[in-house]
Amino acid sequence: MVGILAALLLIHGGFLAPDDPHSSYPSISYEVARKHEVKPHRRTIPVDGVRPGFNQLHLTLIVSPTGDVTKADASGSDADLKYWPSLQGEVGQWRFEPFDKNGIPVTVEVEEYVDLVPPERMPKKHVIAPAIGPDSKVTVNLKRTGCFGSCPSYSVAVSTTGITFDGRGFVVAEGKHTDTADADEIREFAKRIVDADFYSMDESYSASATDLPTYVLTVSIDGHQKQVVDYEGAWEGMPAIVTDIEERVDALARTSRWIAGDDGLVQALKAEKFNFQSFAAQTMLKEAASHGQTATVQQFLQAGVPVKPIPPPKLYKEEPGSSFQPVGLLTSASHHTATLQELISAGASRDDQGDKDLALVGAAQAGSVEAARALIAYGANPSADLEKLTITQESGGMTLQGPGSGNVLIYAAESGNPAIVREMLKYHPKLEARDREGKTAMFSAGDYRSSDQDGARVECVRLLAKAGANVNARDHDGNTPLHETFLTDVEEELLKLGANVNARNKDGETPIFTTVDNDAIPLFVKYGADLSIRNNKGETVMEAAKSKGPLRQEALRKAMQTASSR
Repeated sequence: MVGILAALLLIHGGFLAPDDPHSSYPSISYEVARKHEVKPHRRTIPVDGVRPGFNQLHLTLIVSPTGDVTKADASGSDADLKYWPSLQGEVGQWRFEPFDKNGIPVTVEVEEYVDLVPPERMPKKHVIAPAIGPDSKVTVNLKRTGCFGSCPSYSVAVSTTGITFDGRGFVVAEGKHTDTADADEIREFAKRIVDADFYSMDESYSASATDLPTYVLTVSIDGHQKQVVDYEGAWEGMPAIVTDIEERVDALARTSRWIAGDDGLVQALKAEKFNFQSFAAQTMLKEAASHGQTATVQQFLQAGVPVKPIPPPKLYKEEPGSSFQPVGLLTSASHHTATLQELISAGASRDDQGDKDLALVGAAQAGSVEAARALIAYGANPSADLEKLTITQESGGMTLQGPGSGNVLIYAAESGNPAIVREMLKYHPKLEARDREGKTAMFSAGDYRSSDQDGARVECVRLLAKAGANVNARDHDGNTPLHETFLTDVEEELLKLGANVNARNKDGETPIFTTVDNDAIPLFVKYGADLSIRNNKGETVMEAAKSKGPLRQEALRKAMQTASSR
């Protein structure tokens, strides 16, 4: 959801600490930061006056070496930012386990967000729920559908007769799986559901949005059934207890075993007499490896899952003419060093050069030097011709495959980790190797999709340039790296290294036309950007700026005034 804000961010400073220049602080994503929370923070907050629908504040936090929030800034629409003062006190109390660099606690910049939702819409009319006796038959079923992305799709039922899980997509264990349950514990859970007045709630809390997962909660007590549909219901005032019940179902069933391969999966499979010599077992092994579940991977191997590829049964075979290639074990684990090393020790893909090389691509993309070294020692080729391989990528909830291109160095540079770039340069790769769009490693080093709070991407650019990479390389559209990156520090470094500020692409545009970084405008002017150049439409950069809004026009005016006053 954070990306929805990209086009309308307005910075609003916090007052938890004096202003502090923090451009050099390491940047921590919210996924990583949440693993460091001392206790879970509220990120869905009911606020009086908030309108139904999507309302979100993007937070930039400065966290001290002791884990305290010392400064907080918020970004969002004007309508949402007006609620920020009432939330600052709570955010200021957030605590994290210290973040460290090389074993030493450091100050970091954390990217987070909070969703603002309307106050809870409580039931208008009380419905008498069934009584629960010592022999009552209870079933609580939770169904979670997929989304435009990789949301786990499954249904799970916890009942007085046991647990049933049915994995449909983006889970480690697809298909039906079962486990035992404590009947009395399920009845106690049902009593709490009744006490929460669940039977009186609306049948549906559905937001006006698309591409999100739907959750359906169905409670049956001695045949008396109540169902509530939750489609981002919090945006519409759905009582928070509904989410609590959903999460409790997952906790009682321990669905994380089947969804993410958490501890207990292999034991549960053994209890249901699962065939560990099957294609399905090997598929689960790959999925567990892709989640970095090293302990579960070890248990699968100990249970006898072979590392030699098992042919799919007829049910799974592709249609004639299909070119879909199964992902190898090493490639599945390539973003997780410990898991990867476990599979290497087991002899996975010992004779499969393609899987070794693709795994090296994955390790480079993840920025993992240790994984890359382990793979190269195992036989992966750092100079592999990727055009002979099939690259698999996940995008928008779909698995896409296509012919590879470029070389491992391009993926190493894309990671933004100077250490992996330095490691790959040891093998003297082709610096001007190109991907399908004609882009070299110099392009991917300045990948605009990523931030560069710690200057790591600048260092990647320096390393490549020092090795002899061309800062004025052209892709198939005639763009140079300076056209493509929108990170101010990378743009400045490219200019220092000799990037041509007036290079024109196939549309006749120089970098000052293509950048979306208004902070770079004065930088381009300083380095000699020719503002009289016209693109293929006959527009100057100022004329073209009219379609990009008043902020772009103002940035250009200021830069031109500064230049003329020199």
